[in-house]
Amino acid sequence: MSEGQDWISVLPDEILHHILSFLTTKQSIQTCILSKRWIDLWKFTPVIDIQMATPYPETTPSERTFIHNTLTQHQAFKLHKFSLDFSYEALYAVANVQLQHYIEFAISRQVQILSVSIELLFEHHCYVLPNVFYSHDNVPSLEQVSLKGFLFNPNPPCDLPFASLKALCLFDCAIDDGTLKGLLSYFLVLESLTIDLCHRLLNFKASWCQSMTLKHLVVRCMDNPGFNLEIDSSSLSSFKVYENSVKISVSSLSSIAEATVFRSRYYLSEHNFDTRTWLRNLAHVKKFGVDSWFSQFLAREYEVNNNGWKIFENLKVFAWFGPLRKECDLIALIDFLVHCPSLEKIEID
Repeated sequence: MSEGQDWISVLPDEILHHILSFLTTKQSIQTCILSKRWIDLWKFTPVIDIQMATPYPETTPSERTFIHNTLTQHQAFKLHKFSLDFSYEALYAVANVQLQHYIEFAISRQVQILSVSIELLFEHHCYVLPNVFYSHDNVPSLEQVSLKGFLFNPNPPCDLPFASLKALCLFDCAIDDGTLKGLLSYFLVLESLTIDLCHRLLNFKASWCQSMTLKHLVVRCMDNPGFNLEIDSSSLSSFKVYENSVKISVSSLSSIAEATVFRSRYYLSEHNFDTRTWLRNLAHVKKFGVDSWFSQFLAREYEVNNNGWKIFENLKVFAWFGPLRKECDLIALIDFLVHCPSLEKIEID
């Protein structure tokens, strides 16, 4: 190659497509304008990533047509990832029927990773998840799905199993117990599930994943009073819970190697569920992550029950997040750690 020659442009299209896939779609288009050799490259990238965020109350005409023009001109037969992210202001530029078209487009291109995020202020702003999500012929291609701001209708019309879906994340969605339970029965190989601020959900059991492939569960920011969480699946290897008001029930499951429980403080009433019981059922874990509630619980146990909690014999990694508020909490925590004979590492954030 001669000095000064453009070595990037002589790379094979497949490599250039891969490089462009790390950019948002708008950035990819802007980059391709720089060279005649690149002008159509963005149309064949395996990733469509559109960020519809605007600081203005209303979107401009160019923003309203950008998604339509992008999808019309894109020519890749298969997509690795399709991602749409709408800010609250940009949301008004898109009708429900348009959103259905976008999801249908992604699934028709046999997308593997689907992410659609709609920023909401109130639950009634949720968009209805279109039926095409459940029933399209190419649904088996999906491997990861992340949805934010959607309403799930009861009894979704699933006519095909999600044979390849391994990871599902639901953020700020409206879905009830029966709908989620029924939906999970179609996920034959689901390994990771995240439920974050899901409205209308009052109960969740890990055993709803009947395929027994679920390994990782995250439950965060459930604002429903009295939300009941049952960790009762023998396939689970880790779970994380971030919430004050969740009523936790943990079966004695030897498969769980890692557990994280975050709560702002320890409540003496404990909302009528027994912290001692589910902690005993986690005594075999190898990694345990907590914040200030745990030291408060330990201090209370010393004060009331003279219980030093010396049963975490397999614990190798202890992860601590946040401050220690009282000296008695620190003393109780140190005593707990001293009586963990297998402890190898302490992580502090």
